[in-house]
Amino acid sequence: MRNVVGYSAVSKSSVGSGSDGGDVDDILKRLGHVETTVSEIRTEVSAISAVIPHLARETALSEVRATIPHLATKADLKSMETVIIKWIIATVLASAALAFTVARFVH
Repeated sequence: MRNVVGYSAVSKSSVGSGSDGGDVDDILKRLGHVETTVSEIRTEVSAISAVIPHLARETALSEVRATIPHLATKADLKSMETVIIKWIIATVLASAALAFTVARFVH
């Protein structure tokens, strides 16, 4: 198996010509960047891990799925809206008729 990363003990004066990948300072900068990124990722993963116990379990989701067929659909709400509008119109007409009847007997 080949080495993925090779190391050569080349003096610093020959490094930096652009042919061998950079000097040790560049590698240390990259490594520092990688360590910073890993630290940020570790923080994010720990935040996600803290939330996981509070998420819904499969049993809770199955209870919700069992309830969904009993909820009103858009068609149910539309028909209920129609019934309410008819009830309001009938109530207004009955109230107007009652008011005219009372006014007729009062005069």
